[in-house]
Amino acid sequence: MKRDLDLIRDIMLTLEEKMDYGQNISSEQLFEIMKNDMLSIKKLTYHIGLLVEANYIKAKELKTYSDGSIFTINTITFDGQDFIDALRDSKIWNEVKGKFSEIGSSALSVMIDLGKDYLKKQIGL
Repeated sequence: MKRDLDLIRDIMLTLEEKMDYGQNISSEQLFEIMKNDMLSIKKLTYHIGLLVEANYIKAKELKTYSDGSIFTINTITFDGQDFIDALRDSKIWNEVKGKFSEIGSSALSVMIDLGKDYLKKQIGL
């Protein structure tokens, strides 16, 4: 399955909005919140797994099925908060994605760095 950076951003922004500290959210609950015609539970849980690997969220995988896994998401990590802060603004997100589409790459850590650079420019640094 191909990594969907828009979905990763949407997951992170949704978690930030819907989660309170110390309150877990299941992948099934997140699926219901984010539900749209283009999203499957398999695609969502694959991306949750990627976010765990990237240390953007803490989650426990409870079960694995052929059509996806069930996760309990515990928290957004410090790295995850940096991701959100760097790429929250839609204008910055679209500029960063535009730059990466020009070169045909999408290294997430570099996208975050570029997002931080755009933020620095906005505050005059």
